[in-house]
Amino acid sequence: MILAVPDAPLWVAGALSLATAVSSWRKLVRGQRDLSLWLQVPAAVLLYLALFPPPVGLRPDSLTVMTPTVLVSPPSSVPHDASIIALPGAQAPVKGEPVADLATALRAHPSVNRLTIVGGGLPARDREAAAGRTIAFLAAPDYGLLELHAPNTVPLGRQWALSGRAASSTRRVELLDPSGSIVDQADVDSAGRFKLSAGARGIGNTRFELRVLGDKNPLQDTLSIPLTIVSGESISVIARFGTPNPELKYWQRWALDAGLNVALSAGLSEGVNLNAGDVHLTPAALSHTDVVMIDSRAWATLEPSEKSALRAAVDQGLGLLLRADAPLAAQSITDWGGLGFSLSGTSAPTSVILDQYLNLRDHTPFTAAGATFSQPTGAVQFKADDGTPLAWWHDQGRGRVALWRLIDSYRLTLLGDQDRYANLWASTLEMLARPRAPPPPGPQLPENNWVLERAVFCGLRGSASVRAPDDQWLALTVGADACAAFWPAVPGWHSLKSAGAEWPFYVRAADDGRTLHAALNAGATSALLSPIPNALQIGAPAAAPAKTLQTPMASWPWFLLWLAATSVIWWQERRQDKIDRNRAG
Repeated sequence: MILAVPDAPLWVAGALSLATAVSSWRKLVRGQRDLSLWLQVPAAVLLYLALFPPPVGLRPDSLTVMTPTVLVSPPSSVPHDASIIALPGAQAPVKGEPVADLATALRAHPSVNRLTIVGGGLPARDREAAAGRTIAFLAAPDYGLLELHAPNTVPLGRQWALSGRAASSTRRVELLDPSGSIVDQADVDSAGRFKLSAGARGIGNTRFELRVLGDKNPLQDTLSIPLTIVSGESISVIARFGTPNPELKYWQRWALDAGLNVALSAGLSEGVNLNAGDVHLTPAALSHTDVVMIDSRAWATLEPSEKSALRAAVDQGLGLLLRADAPLAAQSITDWGGLGFSLSGTSAPTSVILDQYLNLRDHTPFTAAGATFSQPTGAVQFKADDGTPLAWWHDQGRGRVALWRLIDSYRLTLLGDQDRYANLWASTLEMLARPRAPPPPGPQLPENNWVLERAVFCGLRGSASVRAPDDQWLALTVGADACAAFWPAVPGWHSLKSAGAEWPFYVRAADDGRTLHAALNAGATSALLSPIPNALQIGAPAAAPAKTLQTPMASWPWFLLWLAATSVIWWQERRQDKIDRNRAG
């Protein structure tokens, strides 16, 4: 009640001065000139400051915004010349004012045109409110997962990879399949980067999981990796092998499992072939074929009419794969030279390593054919770790011609790595296959979605709606820019429907990938930063100094100091009383 009296500071100051004078006089009369005497005045002053804290100046045009962060301790450097607000989930000083969102805070502080963002960065809902103001960002230290690059859709049977970057405190990452088993793991490099891979099995929507681990394997974060596995279009292949061999055996098994339409021929002996399907290289057959694969022995048995039909079909879009797995006949050298692959030398087959290209963990040797070719104008598909080209291709007419020197890719299956074997061959045939009309483009889906945060879809054609995991449909309002917004209420797989087609997308829970979420917020906040003004620009008008608002400091620091001082005084009094009793005794 005393603080409500208009002249309370004067009355309290007088009372404290009188009490201090009386207490000090008593100590002097008793001859007590210890520390408690000299603390009388500081204790009185500290009590006064606790009751009436001194004012501090706050800029009315500035606001300090505390934002959520994944770290336990809040940032240490917080500006004290502006009012402080705390967004939901943020750690803030005692005098910080909690607010529902930034827009609400700005309505309460209409003169604010400068924002200092402290912590993890502005969530998506608050960035629009910050636009148009001068912004500074005091970011929290990096922690956990900072970047992630992963596909959304993968063809069935293909090896897919994800890569990313983690903070310096991260040591290891693990990739778990939908059953919870670890399918790949790796230590991060000195720059925090990593790469993991896995196979795509089972058509439909699925979810992998990424674990981010620190020192001694403490879990820093877990992140869902949503993946849609599709069947794709079947490729029609004619394969001509000069003789059965392990490469043919494992390739045929893979092709059947992958759903390829394969016609195959292999020579058993002179004049005797093992045929499966129509392997005739006629113009009619080749017009319905996407890729022809033929090795050096089989090429030597081709008729001139078949070679002519092949060249014409390549010009019309056919893909042709030449496998240099054995010494070439003289006519074959001439034929392949006409296709852009000129033989420049021969030697014995050599051992090569493909650990880098195939992302293998072990030092696995493969075999390359001894024939050396002059590289044509085109592209190298893959090379050995020592830089030796093993496969390259070039355009010819509307089609493509490729040359392979790798003899034993089937060793991948012997190592139990069927996924990488499938990925190697699927990517090769897909690159060579006859071009087809691309499907119509779908809408633009956001890469990362979290529950209760706005997701924006653009490129919509006509009306649109979203199906939630509980099969409830929600109609969207599509604007004139063909975009629509959606606020997911539950995590899990959703489906966007527009123009008679559906596209799946995944929504993460609030605590799913929290470190990546924080890193994305920090990056988006950094993009809002204002350029530093050029104070020395000639002719630039000087900015008027902002008038400061006077507001009382927090009283608790003064109270703690007063409590410490009075504790020392009390201890000295007890000590003196004990001394006096001993003397009297």
